[in-house]
Amino acid sequence: MSHAITVRLSSGRSYCSGVLISPDLTGGEATTEYVLSCAHFLRERTGEIKVGGAFFHARIRGAVRIPRTDIAVLRMDRPSPPKQLLRLSTHGAPWLAPTRTEGFGKSWHRKRERFGRVIARTPFALGRNLATFVTSAAILHNNPKAVKGDSGGPVIIGDEVVAVQSMITDPFGANTGLATVAQVAAHRRAIRAAVEALEEAY
Repeated sequence: MSHAITVRLSSGRSYCSGVLISPDLTGGEATTEYVLSCAHFLRERTGEIKVGGAFFHARIRGAVRIPRTDIAVLRMDRPSPPKQLLRLSTHGAPWLAPTRTEGFGKSWHRKRERFGRVIARTPFALGRNLATFVTSAAILHNNPKAVKGDSGGPVIIGDEVVAVQSMITDPFGANTGLATVAQVAAHRRAIRAAVEALEEAY
């Protein structure tokens, strides 16, 4: 049983990260066709999206973006090998809780870990391009710092996925180590509905 559940989603030269999830969001030992990631990667993306980085390869058949936040559910064209999938949390990230963010930022071939803490929770956050909008956001301070390419990667507390990486704070190009993440608990019902819609469509 593999614990490698963080994947790389790529389209041309662009890529982001994502995490394998079970259709019922409860985790456990299983194969799966579903990936949770960031919605902003899908914006204006028209080419084929490939999946790699977790010791198998697949292609994305379809995706559903969760309204009013930077979360998307994607369905692959083949199931993953058996994995130890994590549960999607039903609670917000606790204040000062230690976190582990996994992603492929700055490394196409190797997943990296960013350790941090929850320093704030906010009802919403808006990217500087005014296009990325996150409701039920949390702010983390990470060391090592989250970077571009980590977007969509899972933010893990204990043995649960509590959020996906969304935005970094880098005024004038200087990465501050602060990251905005999209919490999953408030959108769990919409995520489950997205899985059901993809099951019906494909």
